[in-house]
Amino acid sequence: MVDIKNTSDIEKLTSTDILNLFKETKAFKLLSTKVRNIRTDIFVNPITFLRDISKYITESISSAFDTDYWILILGGPGAGKSTLSIAIYKHIMKNLGYTDEQIRNSIYLDFCYLPYDYLGRIMLHGKQIEEKGKSFPHPIILDDAYHLFGVFNGGIIGTTRKLLGKIWEIGEYRLAHIVNNQFSLPLAQRAIMRMRSLIILWKEPISIGSNETPNMEETYLSYVKNVLNKNHEANYSNKDVDFLWGAFYGEDKAHEVMRYITKNRKNIDEINILAKFEPDYVFPMLLILHEISDLRKAYKDIKCCSLSIEHYYDNEEDLKIEESQERLFLRILIELNKNFDRITNKVDSKGFYIVDPPLDFQIRNKKDFDALQNIGNIRLEPPIKQTRKIYKDSTYIKEIYYESSKIKIYSINSYIYNFLKHCHETLEKRSQLYERLH
Repeated sequence: MVDIKNTSDIEKLTSTDILNLFKETKAFKLLSTKVRNIRTDIFVNPITFLRDISKYITESISSAFDTDYWILILGGPGAGKSTLSIAIYKHIMKNLGYTDEQIRNSIYLDFCYLPYDYLGRIMLHGKQIEEKGKSFPHPIILDDAYHLFGVFNGGIIGTTRKLLGKIWEIGEYRLAHIVNNQFSLPLAQRAIMRMRSLIILWKEPISIGSNETPNMEETYLSYVKNVLNKNHEANYSNKDVDFLWGAFYGEDKAHEVMRYITKNRKNIDEINILAKFEPDYVFPMLLILHEISDLRKAYKDIKCCSLSIEHYYDNEEDLKIEESQERLFLRILIELNKNFDRITNKVDSKGFYIVDPPLDFQIRNKKDFDALQNIGNIRLEPPIKQTRKIYKDSTYIKEIYYESSKIKIYSINSYIYNFLKHCHETLEKRSQLYERLH
């Protein structure tokens, strides 16, 4: 039995302790039929693993050569992909000399969920490199990377194509990319090629009180109660819970495993992979959950904000924003958020919340105005005289034209109002991601 009273007990766990826990899993039963002798040394202490992989990544992006590092974390829903991503991120930041408070602030810029989060983040890093005069190491998280690099039924969409081009251009940025994705959702091959190591997470079911998995049950209950400070009986009416596990594949095996997953995705699950490819390390992922306790609020804030924006993109026709106008929409959200004190709780005749005084917003052309019609009551300012160069008769000439470069926002719809009301602080902290999107 492994009774976890505090984090020190976790750090004392040996390879033999981990193996004894693992022997109660379905993965062990399958693995033992495929492999004659399972090596004890592949079972590692979860805290030691977390520190070692973070140290290795830190050293890679801090080496004498300007290079990046990509690690991919795969698993099903609830397997701990985001938690492990944040834990690795936190340890890399500590290795780079950041304080706890700095990490709590930085994650608002370093956690990317939507395509323009990532595009804005690498643009921000590029700007910081220009200011410093040299590249510098830093970690970022790409959460649910299917949104960024996914292959959809219709193929690769425009924004994804743009990002796939960027990931090869920024190889000298010294960015550690901590990427996670659903095991069942395919990523573009161009993104997979960037990965240097792989972690697969999975869930092992245990039934509390059944005595079928006594070691995992004792470890689970004591860890949840003493380290996570949660009462199992108070939080779960169901006795069936999941013990989380992880397997790591380094550079020698990662791409072979990923090729196999890509080819057989529909016919395999995470445990099948372990049976076919012996991991470099196996660790109890469950015992890492406490590592992000101080960052969990930031994670929830960012995810809530991102999902609300994503929902607006996918909303019914009267609210929908086309993909080509998503960056414009993000810019206007930032501008409205900066001027949140102008947005009143009074509504106009259409039920839109009044902006007082009305807000000016720069646009490129009338197409931008047309794209923003659904956000509320907006008006196009009178056109002004402008000039542009055009190619005519084998030479460039100046052409004079008249077009408005500004709209005035008089009121906004209830969805945007409620979004800004609930996500104001989060959007303020993430504004730098979107300010350079033009």
